[in-house]
Amino acid sequence: MKDVFRQLDLNLLRVFAALMAEGNVTRAAERLALSQSAVSNALRRLRESLDDVLFEKTVSGVRPTARARELWSAVQPHFDALKQAISPDQFDPQEHRGTFTIAMSDYSVERIMPRLAQYMGTHAPSMRIELTPFSVADLPAMFDRGGVDLAIGGYLNDSSPSSGVRTHEMWPIHWSCLMRKDHPLAKGPLTLKRFLAARHLDVGFSGMRVPVYDSLLSAHGLQRNLVLTLNAYSPALAIIRESDFIGVLPTTLLDLSIHEKELVSRQPPVRMPARPYCVIWHQRWDSHPAHRWLRQTIVSLFTRPAEQPGDAGRPARRRGAR
Repeated sequence: MKDVFRQLDLNLLRVFAALMAEGNVTRAAERLALSQSAVSNALRRLRESLDDVLFEKTVSGVRPTARARELWSAVQPHFDALKQAISPDQFDPQEHRGTFTIAMSDYSVERIMPRLAQYMGTHAPSMRIELTPFSVADLPAMFDRGGVDLAIGGYLNDSSPSSGVRTHEMWPIHWSCLMRKDHPLAKGPLTLKRFLAARHLDVGFSGMRVPVYDSLLSAHGLQRNLVLTLNAYSPALAIIRESDFIGVLPTTLLDLSIHEKELVSRQPPVRMPARPYCVIWHQRWDSHPAHRWLRQTIVSLFTRPAEQPGDAGRPARRRGAR
């Protein structure tokens, strides 16, 4: 049986790729800086090697056969990866077909993905994004295993990144005490005693042994009545709206919530310091062109001046009111 791959001149794949991209011998020749006859000769050799016509003539150029389309679907991802590895400075997001896995909380998904997805649809239409839950403890290991390419959120692992983990702050997150509009604590002085005695909920992620706000209270010799810890922000707001639970949560959650008209924010008696909201990645991706393009795109789209803490008793403002 003839070993086609062993005998195949791999330079012919460059011609094949150009013909698949251009659908025209003349334009393929221009793309490769070759003569039209050189491209035609390469196509003839490729047809002989693969025992298929590969491209049929049309009025405007050439059309790939079923065999050519089948071959290209198998070869293209590896061809693009090889081209990128050999010529990293020639990265073109319009042509990149890679997949990136990003770890995010539901808060990050709502803040980042609508605008990012729209931008990528125009500037990187073939790039794929897969989302996975944000996990504080597992993040370094996920980077090491290659399960995550990028993360977006607050890096809360003892307030310092692990070895090899990079962060770029986009903005500081300010925190408020959120509650339903007719909550008993929504009016009048929010004293420390009333605040600590109320039924609290929190949102935590895998690996957070003690919620950040509880660590802060403990440093002041205080303890709140923490009853419920969830792993997502959206249900937390729904629970707050329907009950007497309160929560010290990011102020801007109000602007994202469908419940914003029914919620109010107040400054907690023990103020939570702002925390950095970051793009997070492993240093081995520092110089990878596609990865660098993606994180620089996110930074350029979303980095902005510091958010201001919510005013005491301030109802949520509608988006666009800023």
